[in-house]
Amino acid sequence: MTIREAVSRWTISRCEPLVPDEYRASASEGLRRISSTDPQWFSLWASGVLTDLVETLDPEDPWRNTCEQDGVVVLPDGSPFGEWRNATDLLPVPSGADPSLDVGLAALAQPLPPAAARAWLAAQSGREAVLDQLEAIDVGGAYPVAVPAIEWAMFRRRLFMGQEDAYIPQVCTAWTVRAEHIVRSEPWDESGAARLRAGSRVEPGSWRLLA
Repeated sequence: MTIREAVSRWTISRCEPLVPDEYRASASEGLRRISSTDPQWFSLWASGVLTDLVETLDPEDPWRNTCEQDGVVVLPDGSPFGEWRNATDLLPVPSGADPSLDVGLAALAQPLPPAAARAWLAAQSGREAVLDQLEAIDVGGAYPVAVPAIEWAMFRRRLFMGQEDAYIPQVCTAWTVRAEHIVRSEPWDESGAARLRAGSRVEPGSWRLLA
C-alpha cells in the first residue's frame, strides 16, 4: 500500500462513520505502520494537518486558546483540556453524564492523552512547533500522539462546519503531497496552502453565536 492510499483510507475511515469495522481497523493499522517505517514523512504530514485544522477554528473558540498551567494544558477558564466536558460549551451534557452513550460526544469518550494535548497546544504556535514535539518522541512513535489530536480537531471543526466538512479530506490529502516534497527538500506550494486555509476558516464569531 502506498502512502497516498494509506492516507486516503485513513481519512475516509474518519469521515464516513458507516465504513465496516474491518475497514477502519485496517486503515488505522496502515497509517500506523507508515508512521513506523517512515517517521519523518508521518511527522511532517501530521504536524501540517493538525496545525491547519486548529488554525482554521474560530479565533474566539476556547479550544483555539489553550495554554499551559503547572504542566497541564488548560482552556481559558482553567479547566483541563482533553476531556469530553470541554465540548459541552456547545453540546448538552448527556444523560447520566456518560459520553459513550451520546451520539454527539462519543468521539470524545476517551480522554485526549497528555502528549496529544501538548501537540494541540503547540499547533497554536505553528507547524514547526508540532513537528519538534513529534520528532522528539522516542517511545511509541508519533502516531498515538498525533492521531488523537487530529481527531479532536476534526470533531471541533464539524461542530461548526457540519459532518460533511470538505476541508478535512482536503487538508489530509494535500499534506500527503506536501510532506513528500519537504522530505525530498523540494519546493512546495506554501501560498496555495495558505489560500486554502484562509478560505476554509470557521467564520469568526461562530463560537459566540453557538455557545
